[in-house]
Amino acid sequence: MSAPQSGGGSRKGVLALLGETQRVRPGGIIGIIVAVLSVVAVFLIGWLALYGIATQHHQVALFLVLLLPISFLTTTATARAARLTPVDVIFAAAGCIASGWFAAHTDRFDNWVTGFSSLSPGDTAAGVTLFLLCVELCRRSVGLGLTAILFTLLAYVAFGQHIGGSFRHAGVTFDYFLEMQVVGTDGIFGAPLYVAASYAFLFVLFGNFYVASGGGQLFFDLAAALTGRSIGGPAKACVVSSGLYGMISGSPVADVATTGPVTIPVMKRLGISAERAGAIEAASSAGGAMMPPVMGAVAFIMSNFTGIPYYLICQYAALPAVGYYLGVFALVHLEAVRLNLGRVPEDEIVGLKIALIRNWPRLVPIGVLLLLLYQGFSPAYIAAGSTVSVVVASWLTRDGAIGPRRFVDACVDTCLSMVPLTAAVAAAGIIIGSIELTGLSGKFTLLLFELSGGYLVSSLLVAAAILVLLGMGMPTVGVYIMGIALLAPVFIGKFGLPMMDVHMFILFYSCMSSITPPVAVAAFAAGAIAGANPFRLAPYACKLAVGGFVLPFYFVFNDGVLLQGSFVKIISDTIVAAALVLSASLALHGFIRQRPMAWLLRGTLVLLAVAMAVPHPAVQYGAVAAAIGLYLILRRDANAAEWKTT
Repeated sequence: MSAPQSGGGSRKGVLALLGETQRVRPGGIIGIIVAVLSVVAVFLIGWLALYGIATQHHQVALFLVLLLPISFLTTTATARAARLTPVDVIFAAAGCIASGWFAAHTDRFDNWVTGFSSLSPGDTAAGVTLFLLCVELCRRSVGLGLTAILFTLLAYVAFGQHIGGSFRHAGVTFDYFLEMQVVGTDGIFGAPLYVAASYAFLFVLFGNFYVASGGGQLFFDLAAALTGRSIGGPAKACVVSSGLYGMISGSPVADVATTGPVTIPVMKRLGISAERAGAIEAASSAGGAMMPPVMGAVAFIMSNFTGIPYYLICQYAALPAVGYYLGVFALVHLEAVRLNLGRVPEDEIVGLKIALIRNWPRLVPIGVLLLLLYQGFSPAYIAAGSTVSVVVASWLTRDGAIGPRRFVDACVDTCLSMVPLTAAVAAAGIIIGSIELTGLSGKFTLLLFELSGGYLVSSLLVAAAILVLLGMGMPTVGVYIMGIALLAPVFIGKFGLPMMDVHMFILFYSCMSSITPPVAVAAFAAGAIAGANPFRLAPYACKLAVGGFVLPFYFVFNDGVLLQGSFVKIISDTIVAAALVLSASLALHGFIRQRPMAWLLRGTLVLLAVAMAVPHPAVQYGAVAAAIGLYLILRRDANAAEWKTT
């Protein structure tokens, strides 16, 4: 199996299906400008993040000085436009100038006193320009979902004082609104964009350098060696390789676009339908943002908002992420047994020993990353040190050596990958600022209580539905930020749930939003590669991702699986969590080998799975024992039926 070198074709297909604008990689003088800006961005952002010589406002301003021009020089205005226009160039220059204004006057903004300091005409011009460009970039690179929410909130800020009822606010002046959005740390220059400008950028850089060095080949070789010879080997190899790559990328769509061009054709060639192949890839990739050690930008944003160190968040997320992939793998196996799917051809399996020998230099950066992570270094040092190790280790292989050309290409790829993330977190900052200005969070709490009756479980169900709805067309990080702005205060403040439990609940459902219809971005990406209808693909992907839907409701009440509590509690909760995921998977699958299960028995398994979430050991262990007993009886009957037919 060979690793793909580019996911560009599939990404264009996704954009076309979603009706978004096109991403381009310009040549000529514009291409040179983009390349120079990208290389400068890598060195400047790396320097600032490592040595901490810039304040939050200054670092974000410098980041936008470089990323806004790159964004508008690589994203067209409409889906029909295949090339850049003079307007795009003007927007790029305007973004550089407006951001440069804030970078040049950072001392004044760092010492700003609300109510006493006032905006100058230059501040107003630069602030309005920067604000409008961030909104336009959101429209271009993120799509309708987040942009619609953004415009709705802006309309609420402007006209909310004229509506009646509890959602009325006192009104916001233009100067105060602009001050909040471009001076304070609750708007564009807030935590989301700061995290993207520091930690997230460096980890995306690490991932792109790792792929440039041929690191993707390691994942495919290992996956084929570990699972290729078992029944349904291609599908299982997809789950393993996508999970491994997701540990580095942290992005469901990027995961699909990178691993999908290899895994999906192999699955189709060995008898798996296009819809199922795409769904397996989408579900396997959806867990990327919840799988340590990288977890996309979400882990760093979570650390910033909660004050919990990054390495601890990775530890807390590890077991739930494994539980998610346990569910995907179990359903893939059950389906492979039912359909008697084939194995990966022997000539495409290199063997585990050969895979490790051939790719051992590519294991070095992973080892360095894990070592730095568990030594407790800052995220910036972890990402920078791991990236340096990628470059050095690449020189140990002839085909993966990173020279000047690959170095520049990886820098450009990193900045291009950051465009949608930059747009999403800038828009999220605007949204958070608007929520703060209008007090919408408290009003939303009242609405949630009215919808749920004030009960915890029903409130969690409503919150899960809201996160899925918010995720229509939004990136994971955007859904997560909206969730912590609107939902986290309810469960932490009103219900008294632990902060880590609430944030992990929001993270899981933010990841699930990438595969839930009607706008499932990871499913669209997989459908474009598989040549399948994404609306038929997404429901099956949701079925495979059952662990992602049930585990959050489990660890909110049983947080041992989040490494909270004693060692005995952690082991106990982890075992029950695994049993819950497997029971739910079997109930959804509905077959014991080739024999269908009666609906009554499937319902019984569902009820037992629900009982396993009850935070009482006697109830949990009784439900686990009953589920195991029921499965053994059904397995015995299925084997007896097969023996009679033979």
